[in-house]
Amino acid sequence: MHNAALCPDLGYYYKGNDVNAGAARLREVIDGHDADHAGYRARQRALITRYLPDNATLVMRYAELLDELVARPAR
Repeated sequence: MHNAALCPDLGYYYKGNDVNAGAARLREVIDGHDADHAGYRARQRALITRYLPDNATLVMRYAELLDELVARPAR
């Protein structure tokens, strides 16, 4: 359960700081998670790969950002 707007497709997301929405989402999880736990795990593992260190695109982008940062003049 989380409200991290940068990754709403991961885990069980609810928007903002809405306690009622969070509670409703928690009830959904309690009532329904077990019915498709294997599918949930497979979907989450596929989605989380974009954040893992073996994701070549991610590593390349971080390297580019670091190169840009190092190339900037010091203040």
